[in-house]
Amino acid sequence: MPHPRSRHAQPLLEKKLKFSPVVAIQGARQTGKSFLVRQLLGGRLKGLRYVTFDSSGTQLFAAESPESFLAQHQEAHPLAIDEAQKVPAIFDAIKLEVDRRREPGRYLLLGSTEFSKQTLIRESLTGRMTRLRLFPLTLAESLSLPLGPLGNDVLIKPKARVSRKDLMTYLRSGGLPGIFAVRDRGEQESLFQDWIDLTAQRDATLFPKVKIDSVLCARIFRAIATLEEPTAAEVARLLKIDLRKVKTHIMVLEQLFALHRLDPHPLGTGRPWYFIFDVGIAVYLGATFERQLHTWALLEQLAQRASSGDRRSDLYYYRTSKGGIIQLVVAEERVLHAVKILGAERFYERELNILTAFREKCVKSKDWGCGSLSALGGDRFKLKTGVQIYPWEGLA
Repeated sequence: MPHPRSRHAQPLLEKKLKFSPVVAIQGARQTGKSFLVRQLLGGRLKGLRYVTFDSSGTQLFAAESPESFLAQHQEAHPLAIDEAQKVPAIFDAIKLEVDRRREPGRYLLLGSTEFSKQTLIRESLTGRMTRLRLFPLTLAESLSLPLGPLGNDVLIKPKARVSRKDLMTYLRSGGLPGIFAVRDRGEQESLFQDWIDLTAQRDATLFPKVKIDSVLCARIFRAIATLEEPTAAEVARLLKIDLRKVKTHIMVLEQLFALHRLDPHPLGTGRPWYFIFDVGIAVYLGATFERQLHTWALLEQLAQRASSGDRRSDLYYYRTSKGGIIQLVVAEERVLHAVKILGAERFYERELNILTAFREKCVKSKDWGCGSLSALGGDRFKLKTGVQIYPWEGLA
């Protein structure tokens, strides 16, 4: 049972329902999609009706008679269909219904996979459907704090809203609504393992066109949590598995929203990195403190942008030819904001030279402007180079 917390994405979801005939809420299993619709949204939308294709009888009826299934619920507004990807035919039927009577807020589709050809969904509902991505609870949501100021000029809050203790607790427990508030660590770890087992042994094997090894899926999770550079090639090298096979499994785990991809910025080098979708699971699988912070920082930014509907920004990491790393680069209208994450309270100032070198590279490129240069560390102070260091918790 998800722990009751309001979600920052709810206002955007309600807005989308006022303008689009079909709204999709997608995210990894147990991120709170059903709870958001049934408990939080259901009390505000009196015409909402919830059905789930996890029910075998409902799924069979919808698969065999999709138009009759929709007609059975024609009074609903919206009709919320959970695990919609389990009945690909429903997408074609919804297209016909929307084309016959186009009005906002008719259907709300929930899914724990991408709605794609990999799950035999041919109809993409282009022009009829908008999407909302739901992530695990952010640190602010777990503490029932409102969505903070947004914009790359306030990428890191000058005054942290949360304590160091709050951050350390969150890194260990993650943001899955049904797990993060469990007090017994042994039970919490058991729930993390259950999530991994269900995803690897059941969800990942449901893609009809792809042959999946569930044991390899679980090994990929652990490799991505612990590798210094979590690329597909490094995973294949560590596990001694063919790269093409590893890439196929990573693709499926991305389709399940279990992994997030972070591309290298074009100014640098490197290949895409992959991150586990919840920092608590990453910790359980052995992630270092620096990787925990990097995972959290990425997910925090993705969730904040998804909840606010921000599509202007793109996220990258930056890697030099010698392997130096800036963990987070935010690109907005050709201006780059760079955040270096320090994995220890004590550090050498030369570790931040990469930020000033990055600024010089932006200037030389002529294609990119350089915005803020920041670092996340144990305390707050400013260097003579203009680099501002903020406490780790300032990103929440």
